[in-house]
Amino acid sequence: MTSLYKKKVLYFLLFIFLTWLALATRNHKNWFCPLVVQYGGDTIWAAMFLFFLRIFFTKINIVKLAIINFLLGAADETLQLYQAPWIQAIRHTKIGGLLLGFGFLWSDITCYFIGTLLSLCAIVLIEKSILLSNDG
Repeated sequence: MTSLYKKKVLYFLLFIFLTWLALATRNHKNWFCPLVVQYGGDTIWAAMFLFFLRIFFTKINIVKLAIINFLLGAADETLQLYQAPWIQAIRHTKIGGLLLGFGFLWSDITCYFIGTLLSLCAIVLIEKSILLSNDG
């Protein structure tokens, strides 16, 4: 099994796990402390999305990809200021609400930064570990 394939499988598994975890912070609030319930979903979302991007963009520098990830999160949050009826209709679907959110919060942008930074550190460690294990 090549190191690229190992990385992609690992990132996919992390993406699936973090998707479950982010949804759990919303659907099973009694499992988590109030701080995680309040801020965990957005922090996990940013981490989850960077792992998702890394599955497809393995050649791009990870710091650049992390910056793109953060900017996408910030753009999504800023889009919540737009309240046209057609986008409100999308937001009121289950998937639309999860992807687009409902209201702009500066704290969400902070969560995206923290989630991106944590997943960036994890990816650097993973890729160093996989590279070292292939060196023999």
